[in-house]
Amino acid sequence: MTKRPISLPRFSVVVPAYNAEATVTSAVSSVLAQTQPDLEVIVVDDGSTDATAEVVQRIGDPRVHLISQANRGLSGARNAGVSAARGTYISLLDSDDLYLPTYLERSEHALQSTADAGFAYTDAYVFDSVSGRVRRRSAMARSNPPTPPPADPNGFLLALLKCNFVYVSTTMPRTVLEVVGGFDESRTSSEDYQLWLRILLGGYRAVWIPGRQALYRKHPGQMSKQLVTMSRNLAAVYDGLPMDDMPSAAHRELLTRRRRAARLDARVLSPLAALFPLGLVSAAKRAGVGESWYDTPPAEVKTAFPDLTAV
Repeated sequence: MTKRPISLPRFSVVVPAYNAEATVTSAVSSVLAQTQPDLEVIVVDDGSTDATAEVVQRIGDPRVHLISQANRGLSGARNAGVSAARGTYISLLDSDDLYLPTYLERSEHALQSTADAGFAYTDAYVFDSVSGRVRRRSAMARSNPPTPPPADPNGFLLALLKCNFVYVSTTMPRTVLEVVGGFDESRTSSEDYQLWLRILLGGYRAVWIPGRQALYRKHPGQMSKQLVTMSRNLAAVYDGLPMDDMPSAAHRELLTRRRRAARLDARVLSPLAALFPLGLVSAAKRAGVGESWYDTPPAEVKTAFPDLTAV
């Protein structure tokens, strides 16, 4: 008797979750609402001490799978999800963020339209779930992403070496990760940036999805507030890039400059952290000081999420 082939999903969306009981349902729901429904969602409960696992189990959709493990950190949780993934493409979503409904559909089109595609990336709206406001400036605006980005792979690599302008919600062919490997579990930040660079150095192309196809939630306690640790991890990323892998003298010169600048930043920030209350700066940012906000959310956001205070 011939066995019927197992139907594999087109997309595997990996959602690392640590103490995410308040937001993980909304994150997963934004995946289940995609216009490309051929998917699975792999939620990795990374040693949570709250009810994250119970909340995920209550979602009740057969496309949602839960992995529970001892705490391994963000990179370890993502790697566990990637290892369990069955899809042709692997997409990343943090447990407090959201996809707009066409994200997976547009990612698939972008990747299929580009030879040697390594990952597809987009930008994100920034929202405050307490007030429901959406910020005018995008999640990656301060990184000055080139629009459009360089079409030449070496030109794109040169631009990305200057700073990370790739938002974390990317989609990659699973075969690419099988070749270049997953996230570096020794890093507690900048592990995504390191992976993008490794993919490019592996000979693959980055594919830009114009506009903003995700929503980034601003709230207290995010890892992005740990400025000193982030600066040290960024310096380690640059130090870990093999100079011999750089495709030109311009790339080698830029990498040398970035190494020096990152090391200096790490040295300068360490003593400053002891002198200045960075928490007050973070609180001011959360309150929207110096930011410009839409009077009402953009139409595509409002249609997908009528009440951002409820997600």
